[in-house]
Amino acid sequence: MVALPTRFNERQSLMNSSHLVPDGFAPIFMVEPFTTMIGPIYSKPDGANLFRLGFRVSQEHLNIERVVHGGMLSTVADQAIGVNVAHANNQTNDVLTMHLSVDFISPAVLGDWVEASVSLSKVSGRVRFGNCELRVGDRLVLKASAIFAARVHKDR
Repeated sequence: MVALPTRFNERQSLMNSSHLVPDGFAPIFMVEPFTTMIGPIYSKPDGANLFRLGFRVSQEHLNIERVVHGGMLSTVADQAIGVNVAHANNQTNDVLTMHLSVDFISPAVLGDWVEASVSLSKVSGRVRFGNCELRVGDRLVLKASAIFAARVHKDR
């Protein structure tokens, strides 16, 4: 299994409250400034070369209605599918989102632990497909499906 990077910045370190993060999750480092800004985001192995992602809802994630902004939820779903597609087959590939479809089912609120689980339907070739569910406990918050373009590196 390919390990996800775990280096994270000072802001993420200050925000990390281990008692707020479920066992097995560790902060992940993403090179994108946007993802760093909205984090920290955590991951843990989920068997068969998959990773779960999760985050603790903070004030910065809320919209005017005091629930998690749809853009935040969509971003986490996109990242969860993308990370898994990129690291499938014990490889690391650069991937870009070609299409993301999101269904918002129920809200997440301040303090919730939002967790993403992913299933992949095609992880070889240039075009790859995956699905994601975001949940707070057993409650479904969001369903998403995505198509990614992969740049396969022959030298890795």
